[in-house]
Amino acid sequence: MPLEKVYHPPTVLWRRLDMEGMDACSFGARGDGFEISGTALYLDSHQPTSLDYRVSCNSDWSSQSASVKGWVGCEKREFSISRDVAGAWAIDGVEIPGVDGLLDIDLGFTPATNTNAINRLRLGVGDEAETTAVWLDTDDWCFKPLTQVYRRLSETEFAYCSPSHDYTATLVTDDFGIIRLYPQLWTAISEPTCSDKGPLA
Repeated sequence: MPLEKVYHPPTVLWRRLDMEGMDACSFGARGDGFEISGTALYLDSHQPTSLDYRVSCNSDWSSQSASVKGWVGCEKREFSISRDVAGAWAIDGVEIPGVDGLLDIDLGFTPATNTNAINRLRLGVGDEAETTAVWLDTDDWCFKPLTQVYRRLSETEFAYCSPSHDYTATLVTDDFGIIRLYPQLWTAISEPTCSDKGPLA
């Protein structure tokens, strides 16, 4: 009798490049969708920071909700954001202006939330797409719309542009879509882990 196949969620440990910091993250199946969960530890303006995060995505990798809990220096950070059936986003029940209908959450302190956008877009090699994310700006801890452009260069390379930050780079991923290299910002220091979900489409 064959053994039941067990799903092992892919995991990653990143080192931050622009300041001292680390981030450990897991990408797991959740019901008919996916869940991204992790912990980021870093120095923010010389203040020790610890943030636990969780992002829930639908089966097409569109973001549905996220929560963040932790602290920055002496300040506590705890909030949740969610999208309703009409596409409006709210943080702790208060609607966020200017982000209705957006499909991706981007938590500005972790590279984990590039994976949901990359997997949702499902670009073929040579294809390009402009999208706008509901982005957490850690300068003021407010959610804002952030335009991003992805162009798929190969199975695991994406030309990425964030026009408002004047940032362009080639992001390197594994076959699941998890960031391995985010130039100037993050690099994975753990070996890629296997996933029963198969390669990025």
